Amino acid sequence: MERANLSQEMEFELLGLTGDPQLQTLLFVVFLGMYIITLLGNLIMFFLIYVSTTLNTPMYSLLKSLSFLDLCYSSTVVPQTLVNFLAKRKVISGLRCMAQMFFFVGFATSECYLIAAMAYDRYAAICNPLLYAVTMSPKLCASLIVGSYGAGFLNSLIHTSCIFSLKFCGAHVVTHFFCDVLPILSLSCVKTLLCEVLLFVFAGFNLLSCTFTILVSYLLILITILRMNSAQGRFKAFSTCASHLTAVCLFYGTTLFMYLRPKSNYSLAQDRTVAVIYTVIIPMLNPLIYALRNKDVKEALRKVYSRKIMK
Repeated sequence: MERANLSQEMEFELLGLTGDPQLQTLLFVVFLGMYIITLLGNLIMFFLIYVSTTLNTPMYSLLKSLSFLDLCYSSTVVPQTLVNFLAKRKVISGLRCMAQMFFFVGFATSECYLIAAMAYDRYAAICNPLLYAVTMSPKLCASLIVGSYGAGFLNSLIHTSCIFSLKFCGAHVVTHFFCDVLPILSLSCVKTLLCEVLLFVFAGFNLLSCTFTILVSYLLILITILRMNSAQGRFKAFSTCASHLTAVCLFYGTTLFMYLRPKSNYSLAQDRTVAVIYTVIIPMLNPLIYALRNKDVKEALRKVYSRKIMK
């Protein structure tokens, strides 16, 4: 493998989502609106769980971490995208591109593991409610959160260091709106087999192991729910899982499609559309999904609002 040519002077040109100036202005307004909703939604969810005594449970500690991750990995991509919508030269330096990839992959992979941890939490709460306080102790909950970050950024370090140790040639034109793994990898003028193998192995392990954990957890939950005699109990159990299942389908559906396809099936237009879903839309929807379908969150929000009014 040849020595890298990454330097402060090296730049990547990001082609973005479209070359039409009028459409870029429209997309700027749309993306800005969605990013503001993302910031407000996730910040409100984070601080609501932080200040509310009624939400001081493992489930909401995990949800608070999810809000933080959504905020971080969306902020890694969207601000630069907004700048590029209005800029004449849509460029990013090599070091900033490397940093963007490192933090995006790190936060996104951490979310992958955190969502799996949330599935295990729902399994413990529904299948073993009497032992829930012991099974999901504060220590274990903290370990799951820290472990998610550790696995996420270890994965990111491996991919980012491998890709940016390659030699890049030509015009450095990235057919994407941010420095994602596959578009940057395609710019290398040396053999990328090692990076491709590492990507397939680690992305496959991360996604499939987390998916397996989620599927097993919800299979056991389903079996437990079907054994319940009370229709009210079944409805309550289903309702506590509905928000998480929605988030799982959105996040894992797009990431599995994006990173575990054969190379022959890649489509630039399709990839950019899917990337918009998991970098912009999902972080915006997650706090809305959990807040609108969760009575505890809505009640805590009402109490906090009432205290502000009283003051």
